[in-house]
Amino acid sequence: MEILFENCCTLTKEALLAMNRKNRNPVFTAAVIVLCAAYLVNGIRSAIAGYPAGLIAPLVCAAVLGGFAYFLPNFQTFFEYRKNLAAYGRDARCITKFYDEKFVVENLTNGKAASIPYARIRKVSEDERYIFLLLDTRIISPVDKSEFLQGTAEDFAEFIARKAVNTKRGGGKPDNAL
Repeated sequence: MEILFENCCTLTKEALLAMNRKNRNPVFTAAVIVLCAAYLVNGIRSAIAGYPAGLIAPLVCAAVLGGFAYFLPNFQTFFEYRKNLAAYGRDARCITKFYDEKFVVENLTNGKAASIPYARIRKVSEDERYIFLLLDTRIISPVDKSEFLQGTAEDFAEFIARKAVNTKRGGGKPDNAL
């Protein structure tokens, strides 16, 4: 079996944050938007009915709920990063090797490896620095565009588009929030 592409990725705090932002659940996001809108509509109805103070609580609830939803990836990243530091004393490092029929992720930090067929990839997304492979188990495998040991990021993007046939392409635009 010949290695077509090989990539090294360090799960720094920035990488984990980018992964968690790309992994936002659209149903959760839609539910938060609907709840915030409902709070605001309820507050406006109270104000129209002659209770202007009734607008304060819904505004506060909408702001708190919206802020929580927006910063949730930051909380997830904080806890994941602390867990990695507590377990390993450093950032986790992975080597991903891409073969013709599968890819293998070797976690150099804990010594574990996983062999994954391309059919398990459900979404391919990218930002300025990473290409993310979202698997059917909602696990993300990051590929650092600047850390290819074999191959190039441009060739890899074309390769993964051919191999990951069950996917949605997403996030082709750089994520400026990073």
